[in-house]
Amino acid sequence: MSEKLFILGLQGKAVAAASAASLGSADPFGAGRQIVFQDMAGFSGGHVAFSGEATIPRLPHAEVIVLVSGALVIDGESFASGQALVLPKGFAGTVKAEQGTLWFFNAMTADDPATDSQLIRLDPALARAASPGPAPEVVVGPAPSCHSLNLFTDPSAMRAGVWDVMTPCERTFVNHRVHELMHLIEGEVTLTHRDGTQEVIRAGDTILIPRGAPYAWKSERPVIKYYVVL
Repeated sequence: MSEKLFILGLQGKAVAAASAASLGSADPFGAGRQIVFQDMAGFSGGHVAFSGEATIPRLPHAEVIVLVSGALVIDGESFASGQALVLPKGFAGTVKAEQGTLWFFNAMTADDPATDSQLIRLDPALARAASPGPAPEVVVGPAPSCHSLNLFTDPSAMRAGVWDVMTPCERTFVNHRVHELMHLIEGEVTLTHRDGTQEVIRAGDTILIPRGAPYAWKSERPVIKYYVVL
């Protein structure tokens, strides 16, 4: 397991080393899929370049999409750069993309039953409830004010939604408890590795943190992010 986070994209540009691979013979986006990370349970992350139209009779996996370039129309519903959605396993419909469309993804290919065929928009404008935030023993300074809204959970326990921290937040090193894709909608975060190197993640950037990767977090102004975790 990697102990380093993956910077998938900076300001909508894919930057991580990736391998061209589909998620199976029925993957409607397989021709443009690039995988950066994949675990033995079927959880994967990377990016997809797609244009044109695909009619999907039944999506064989669940896929969370963070659109960073171009535009999508899915069964008449439009999505622009910076927006995010979930296509659950079993989704059936038509996906249209303009030339140059790119998204970052997490997908789950585990052999779980489909539970919902309707797409789900991850909407940061929806109200979020108070969230506990980091454990008190790792927080440096005052406890931060955090909120979250989970909008999707599949049978594998992959979850997706919107999270925020609205006050300054600093915490010491912890080993990340889950795999997580995070795309910053607003704000800036400094992540520090065990070796002291730092990554500054800004609004419009996308990263993937594998389970067990240790890092410290520091943000000084409000941060809002899309998350996908397993």
